[in-house]
Amino acid sequence: MELLLTHRILLIILGTCLLLPRCELKYLKNPNFFTKTIRMPNVKPQHADDLICHGVKLDEREAYILKYEPHASKEIAHHMMVYGCGEPGSTEDSWACGEMDDRSDDSVCKDGQREIVYAWAMDADSRELPEGVGFRVSGSTSIKYLVIQLHYKGTLEISEGDDSGVTLHMTYTRQPQQAGFYVLGNYGYIPPMIQNFHLESVCQYNNYTINPIGFRTHSHNLGVVTSAYRIRHGEWTEIGRMSPQLPQAFYDVYSPGMDIRRGDMLAARCTMSSDRTFPTKIGSTNKDEMCNFYILYSTDNPANLEVQYCFRDAQTFHWRDYLTSVPVNASSIVGLPTFSREDPYA
Repeated sequence: MELLLTHRILLIILGTCLLLPRCELKYLKNPNFFTKTIRMPNVKPQHADDLICHGVKLDEREAYILKYEPHASKEIAHHMMVYGCGEPGSTEDSWACGEMDDRSDDSVCKDGQREIVYAWAMDADSRELPEGVGFRVSGSTSIKYLVIQLHYKGTLEISEGDDSGVTLHMTYTRQPQQAGFYVLGNYGYIPPMIQNFHLESVCQYNNYTINPIGFRTHSHNLGVVTSAYRIRHGEWTEIGRMSPQLPQAFYDVYSPGMDIRRGDMLAARCTMSSDRTFPTKIGSTNKDEMCNFYILYSTDNPANLEVQYCFRDAQTFHWRDYLTSVPVNASSIVGLPTFSREDPYA
């Protein structure tokens, strides 16, 4: 009788699940599965380019993020970030959270040590990690709080304020592999009235072996195309290439199954075009620019992970001074979806 009753209950759940577009059958087998939704508490930005944060405390029990489901619009926000903190930058329900320098800013996390958990822009869709991979939080990690940061376009006309956010699909079940981030980028500026200006970075990788599973490009109005490569024994393997004018989602890597090992070189290039009569600095506002290439990776390394960075000066660092056999299509838009660029500051 108990087995029959259990079977009927499962059939009811399954039937209900089939009616829900976001219901995932595999999670029915996981009693430790849960979701956590973090939304802005109806905030009202006062100025263009306001950066506002909201933090939530996590349970102490170790958990793994399996899927990211955003609730945001490019009409309201330039970008949305989710950071992991030991302690949030404020105990207020929401607060102004400064600049976007991940390595020095202490307004997001009180101690300044924030970990990237998720990044979104340009109406990017949800992203699910591969089977057996999860982004680890709580437990022995330094991530005790999640802080959501919104970079707002301007003031809002809606009286109730903004509740943009993200739903995290999570589990308490230990996953065989962890997810982490490696970010390449630049600081400096883009000269005025210039086409196809390259901002380039290269770093030698000297850490545990990682497997790229996704990539995301991020620039503002001047960005045309961004790409990144693994270089091993002089051979270039493309990790990904995309225009930041398209949804800034985590796309699948171009070479599935590839790995990055100690001694490999990682190289990234952002191509910018400017019709502005003034230089455009790398900075936090929409009038500024950014050149970021995010590598989302998996690893069987059991240690607590930290975001790894490779940033170079756009004015003094150039591929040609260090690398040979640069791919001819490194800045090509051939094969990319159609996109358009509009610059309100030109």
